[in-house]
Amino acid sequence: MRILLYLILFVIGISLTIFGHRSIGPTGLAIMLAGLGVLVTFLWIYNRKHR
Repeated sequence: MRILLYLILFVIGISLTIFGHRSIGPTGLAIMLAGLGVLVTFLWIYNRKHR
């Protein structure tokens, strides 16, 4: 169950980053930053388990 949640978070983060890169302006930057935030959170959760 957790693996599916991690996969969904990863796909959401990557897709937000790619979608934000296609948009020009502050909106695209905000979308890319949201995607980056999701990816950093995903990495934090992953690394917390594997200390």
